[in-house]
Amino acid sequence: TKISIVNTSNDTIKKFEADRFLTNHNSFEFNNIDEAKHSPLAQQLFYLPFVKKVYIASNFIAIERYNIVEWKDVENEVAKQIEDYLSNDGIVVSEDAIKPKAAVTVYAESTPNPGVLKFVCNKVLVPNLYEFTSIEDAKPSPLATALFQFPFVKNVYMEKN
Repeated sequence: TKISIVNTSNDTIKKFEADRFLTNHNSFEFNNIDEAKHSPLAQQLFYLPFVKKVYIASNFIAIERYNIVEWKDVENEVAKQIEDYLSNDGIVVSEDAIKPKAAVTVYAESTPNPGVLKFVCNKVLVPNLYEFTSIEDAKPSPLATALFQFPFVKNVYMEKN
């Protein structure tokens, strides 16, 4: 794998373009080594003290640096490190990270009682019917507890979605 160094409009970000696809048309952004747990390549790059963010797209890796170095002083070594990693069949992003996240939608419905709003979700939230009349009742449910933080919430009913 050959890596080309490409300047961007932001002088703290440098693109390292590969001569092949790195991901299956997915893009990833990692802000730290913990977020990069599904990308051994990004984790390796975070061991460089100047790496602030790592972006991985179909055929390139973009790295944002902290202002402790200038790109001209390190870009060739970074390109070589990426090239060596990819040439040794290193994993760019594991399959776990590629699994699509399911979109969740929530919409409001009016009810005959003007003091009651019904919210419906496209995902099952609870297995049974639950009724909470106070924040103390809601302790087993983080969602209900969060809803009781609003001053206008008096009761919370949950049923499936």
